[in-house]
Amino acid sequence: MTAYKLIYLARRAATVARADWPRTWRSHAIFASRFPVLEARIDWMRYCNRIDDAEVAGMPGISTAHDGVSVASSPTLDALNGGGFSKDERALIDQDELRVFDRLTPDFSFFCTEQLLRNGPPLEIGVFRFVPRKPGMSREAFAERWQGKHADIAGEVADALGNVNRYAQNLSIDQPPPDFPFDGISECWHADLDQAVKALGDPALALLTGDMAEFCDIDSSVTMLTRISHRWPKIWGASA
Repeated sequence: MTAYKLIYLARRAATVARADWPRTWRSHAIFASRFPVLEARIDWMRYCNRIDDAEVAGMPGISTAHDGVSVASSPTLDALNGGGFSKDERALIDQDELRVFDRLTPDFSFFCTEQLLRNGPPLEIGVFRFVPRKPGMSREAFAERWQGKHADIAGEVADALGNVNRYAQNLSIDQPPPDFPFDGISECWHADLDQAVKALGDPALALLTGDMAEFCDIDSSVTMLTRISHRWPKIWGASA
């Protein structure tokens, strides 16, 4: 069965201090839970806060330009696109989003199809890579490469790393938002930070990056090293 994802790459509002961001972000999830039409249609959701730990500060290739990544999964696309809200409910959600984020979530969100290469639960640490296609490359050509040859290589690299619990490649369904021109989003999950850092430094990863450089604009990509700050449901596999 095809899984659909809603993924966003968030920056906090100017009024929210970095230290207060995880708590403020979680409060948005609590607020959204007031609307049963939303959670009733989602299989699982994770809010993943950027890691600022001293041991990874300044790690090459890891972005600090954003604060977090949210990922939600559903068997239907309609469940993720905000359908079913009244005008008043949508206005309340927009108001709360501007309390938390630097802009409304549709401006930094991606509706995606998921290609699952390693099927395990999303554990504590998520490494997300947001990649745009090379200039002049069509979205169709990107999709063919992303879901074909590159997916094969990604599966081989995940096996070689040995500590990857879950690996998914997500393909943006629509034209990406203007300020977030990413066509593909990979997500790689690890049990703890040590395993994630080890994987990021593994020579096997060069095979994946080398292939990506052939059809992606690597210099414009964003790699986020994150830790889960909010999860729903709290127990993987539990009935939502």
